[in-house]
Order: sequence, then C-alpha cells, then structure tokens
Amino acid sequence: MLSRRALFFLVLAVVSAAMIPVTPAEFRWVAWGAMGLALFWTVAIGLEDVMRSNRRERPRDAGNA
Repeated sequence: MLSRRALFFLVLAVVSAAMIPVTPAEFRWVAWGAMGLALFWTVAIGLEDVMRSNRRERPRDAGNA
C-alpha cells in the first residue's frame, strides 16, 4: 500500500501527463519534466515505505546483537 506522500506524487504525475497534449509545443518539456520528477519521487518514497515496513516486520534476535 502506498503512503499518502507517494499517492500525492502519483496524482501529480497523472495531472502532469494530462497537461502534455494541451501545453504549447515550446513548453511541453515542462510538463514532461514535472511528470518525470513526480514519478521519481513516487518510486523513491514507495521504496522507502517498503523498506521501512520490512524492518518493522523482521524480529530482532537479541543474541546476535
């Protein structure tokens, strides 16, 4: 399950992608860049959430500390 932060950036990427066809040709790079950056943060935050949840689920062995 994605966190609220990751979902926010995913929605931002979808909105940016929806703006590409209606953006003037000379400024389409801005929409593409915003979409790419939002997707980057979606993946980065999603990986962070997955790694954090894996750490919580794994029990610590007190004997091997």
